[in-house]
Amino acid sequence: MKNISVFILIILITLSFLYSPGTGDMDIWMKWSHNIDNYGIAEGYKINMTDYPPYSSVILFCAVQFCHLFKMEMFTAIKLSIVVLLFLTSLIFWFWNFNINMMILLHFSLFLNSVALGYIDIYFAPMLILSMWALREKRLILFTLCFSIACLIKWQPIIILPFIMSYIVKEFMDCKSIDRKNFYSMLSVAIIIVIFTMYIFGLTPVLRAFKASLSHNFLSGNALNFNWILTHLLHVLYPESFGNLVNGLSTYICTNSLKVTLISRILFLLSYVITILMFLKRKKKFEFLILFSLLGFLSYFIFNIGVHENHLFLATILAIILLSENKKYFWLTMNVILMNNINLFLFYGSDGLGLRFNRVIGNFIDIALIISLFNVTFFSVAWGKIMLIKVNVEECNEIGV
Repeated sequence: MKNISVFILIILITLSFLYSPGTGDMDIWMKWSHNIDNYGIAEGYKINMTDYPPYSSVILFCAVQFCHLFKMEMFTAIKLSIVVLLFLTSLIFWFWNFNINMMILLHFSLFLNSVALGYIDIYFAPMLILSMWALREKRLILFTLCFSIACLIKWQPIIILPFIMSYIVKEFMDCKSIDRKNFYSMLSVAIIIVIFTMYIFGLTPVLRAFKASLSHNFLSGNALNFNWILTHLLHVLYPESFGNLVNGLSTYICTNSLKVTLISRILFLLSYVITILMFLKRKKKFEFLILFSLLGFLSYFIFNIGVHENHLFLATILAIILLSENKKYFWLTMNVILMNNINLFLFYGSDGLGLRFNRVIGNFIDIALIISLFNVTFFSVAWGKIMLIKVNVEECNEIGV
């Protein structure tokens, strides 16, 4: 009875935000959906010239058909698709560990990003979680299928691919003889999915979308990280080049100048590559895979340029999976969840229309700058601690952070 009442409350709270306006990205999804509706899914994707992979358009196409079937507004259909995918994500995670507390934590950790603000990161979440479960259970063909689809919904899972490939190689190396048949089957599944996708949507539009995803010239797209601190400093120190603060607030800076971005790029590459190398030294263990994948992704969020406020979505999923594997990661997980949701809330509030109050304290301290400093410090300390600890073959009790 307790579980039923909890599920009902979760459903009611989630549906209460169905008509929240969301961020300006909702207008983008509606434009894409109209093009898909008018020109067909493949031609519509080509016309949209998006930086997203094509399968996000497949889900939007399904939302369009639902819209026509039930004669509802496009906005409502897209928001309903987000609601359905959030519930599907939570349900899959519940079937993973049958822990209702972990399911609730995941659901509401992703709620602001998805239903409240209208981002479509949630579209890839079910496939990502399924792929991680399959990898944990050594069902490598199912993993390849689900992870490939997740990457073709949004590119970001590719960031953790080097860690996953290292883990799979260790899996083969630990066997007495490498199962070549299994390896070739995995490779074949991935190749077939890619070829099928290119055949349907065209090679040029997909590659153009991938290139566009790597070409953002935002120093920080409202992500509270190292580059947001740099953004603030450039406004203060060089207002003639980058503009003044607006009522004490930073606005994002677009630049391709290597002088401005070089330090950020070096810090990202160093932290990311070192994280991969340190993972290679660890014993093959699913817990370590998730931990180091999380650190690698946080390296991207904290230091890379072109990062946006919603890009901690994947890190939140990894952190909660990590917590489900070992409760000693409680504080690490809580920090990632809060970093994600506070970042979203400070810029867009709880409905996408922004904060209803001034976030500048005393007319000169932007709380976003303070939180950026905290995020960079937290990551640096956590990353340094985990990198420096010599992990036992049997356990790593000191890594709780």
